Amino acid sequence: MRSALRLLRWKTLQTSWLLEIYESSFGKEALIRGFSPNFRNVSAGKAADCSTTLRPLQQICYYPGKLHGGIQAFYLDQVLADCCPGAVTASLAISYLRPIDPQSPLKVSAWPVKVEGRKLYMEACIKVLENSTGTMIKATHAKALFIMPKA
Repeated sequence: MRSALRLLRWKTLQTSWLLEIYESSFGKEALIRGFSPNFRNVSAGKAADCSTTLRPLQQICYYPGKLHGGIQAFYLDQVLADCCPGAVTASLAISYLRPIDPQSPLKVSAWPVKVEGRKLYMEACIKVLENSTGTMIKATHAKALFIMPKA
């Protein structure tokens, strides 16, 4: 039990440290600069695609040459929320498939899977350029549930 509490305190300290650096370094506006998804209507709602290149400071990347998972989660949640305005994130499950170089071009995509009443099931991914083949490959994948509030 003590080790679990110590780990929780360490994770909380680590997260607050990251947020302090993030806030003092450039804030949300700088992180989403250049992030302007193109939306298209599909049968179950809206889908989106966005190509961008980040230039984060090394101290928010956590490991040298690897984009912090929290920044990846931020991008995925942002594009998913943009696809279903007015809805709130109920759950977001992310699979980190491969490291992302913070300086590499990214393609962020989101699409609806199904709609059940006020529930919107969505998926999203971040693709990166594979240097050896020149194709975009999936680096991060997310599944999300959004809920439309009662009127």
